Parts: sequence; structure tokens; C-alpha cells
Amino acid sequence: MSLQPLSRVAITCLLTKGSAELEADGCLYDLTAPNHTTTLPVPLRAGDYVKLRLWLPNDDSPLSVELAEVEWVENHRLKVDLLSLSPEARTRLNQFRASQRAIPPMRGMSDTATDHILIRF
Repeated sequence: MSLQPLSRVAITCLLTKGSAELEADGCLYDLTAPNHTTTLPVPLRAGDYVKLRLWLPNDDSPLSVELAEVEWVENHRLKVDLLSLSPEARTRLNQFRASQRAIPPMRGMSDTATDHILIRF
């Protein structure tokens, strides 16, 4: 039996266009607080696990990332590794990346491969 790490923080963010890597502006939500309120600052450290809702520009529904790992946190920025992404979400993210000329699409990535997003909050 494998144990999946529990996420205590959710992040909702909007991916931005035109950068050399995936970047987003987001809000952090404490899943342990009543009504999942925003708590500033949410104490995150490298190695913590989070859930993400990624909104693509000009898109009507978000991508869900059930599991992402915080790589680093500095001031009001953090970088996360995407660990669990559905095939549909991966396809939509690849299409977004392909639309950004400076960013090559992810190729040959397995479900266990990671990708990174820089998030400003």
C-alpha cells in the first residue's frame, strides 16, 4: 500500500503569457482553516505538498493538479514541481506551452515526470 502525501494548502492561479518558463499569479488557501480561507502568510517550506488549480488565459475551466511539491519559497514567490497531472490536463498545458513561442512543449513526459511553475502570491 502506497501512501500519498496530504496537501494542507491549495493554490489557485492564472498562468501568464510570454515568459521563458511557466509563471502564474496566485492565491494560497489553508485547507485546515474553517471555510478554506486565505491565510497570509501561509507557512510553506521546500518539500511541502500543495494542490493547484491552474487557469489558462482565455480558458473557461481550470486545470487541476492534485499533487505538487514546493521546491522553494522566497518573499512572495514560490516554485512548485507538478507531480500528479491528468492526461487531459497535461495535454491542455502542453497546448498552452506550445502557444508560447519561447517555451518548448513537454515531450515524452511520463506521469511521474515533473515540470515547474513559478507562482507569485
